[in-house]
Amino acid sequence: MASYTVATATLGLLVFPVDESHWLNMKVLVKALHSQGHQITVLRSSTSWYISEFSPYYTSITIIQEESQPVESQDFMSSFLKRSVEINKNAGSLWNMFTLLLQNQEVVAKFTSAIFENKTLIGDLNKTGYDLFLTDPTFPGGVLLAHYLQLPLVFNVRWLFSGEAHLAVAPSPVSYIPVCFSHNSDKMDFFQRIRNMIHYIMALCDRYFGNNVSLMSLTQKADLWLMRVDFTFEFPRPTMPSVIYIGGFQGKPSKAFKICGFHFHISFVSCVVYLQEFIFCKHM
Repeated sequence: MASYTVATATLGLLVFPVDESHWLNMKVLVKALHSQGHQITVLRSSTSWYISEFSPYYTSITIIQEESQPVESQDFMSSFLKRSVEINKNAGSLWNMFTLLLQNQEVVAKFTSAIFENKTLIGDLNKTGYDLFLTDPTFPGGVLLAHYLQLPLVFNVRWLFSGEAHLAVAPSPVSYIPVCFSHNSDKMDFFQRIRNMIHYIMALCDRYFGNNVSLMSLTQKADLWLMRVDFTFEFPRPTMPSVIYIGGFQGKPSKAFKICGFHFHISFVSCVVYLQEFIFCKHM
């Protein structure tokens, strides 16, 4: 009987996470990658709630911030949830929601600019020679930094800065694919299709990448999309080979139903194997 071994390389990963519940998802991957022997560095804000400065699983780089990011602000999140509920009940103003989202993007832009303007930090990141960049693209700072450092880019993703992640990576005509929170199905009349349209503008790219580069184009160049959703629960839609569905990977095995724990183990191990294989291929 023939036997063989699979060679794995210990690589350096730079992680640009998002706080709160997004970090809970990212932390699962960070622990799994650490268990494979990879060296992980996490960029965090000094105002972070959940991303610890010290951890046995990673080394952190703290970006000093005077103002909390939106997901770190209790006032922002309370106002955001309240206005979202009001709009869903047709009792709120869309303009108020747009104003809130603008405030969100302004703070995110300040955090991203603080990284780019710190030439010492950028120099150190370049000298370290990371092999892979892992980020949650809910906030676009990680997308910009990965391309600035010219690193292979992997998303741990459910949402983008502009909405549902499939809208950027796969053909998603808004005449047929309902936007999340629109209350539409995959069968829409003319006015529902008009309401389904989403527009987004972000000007931070111009400063660091030139006038002909858009944030969406940088996002679409990601090498691998680890999509935190179960394909079977989505409306029928096109997808792409670079999208790996990992819905449920952050769950824990049920003690009452052992078979659930088995299914979780298979699903989570598959997710780690996909990422491990991608890292190894990039190293080769």
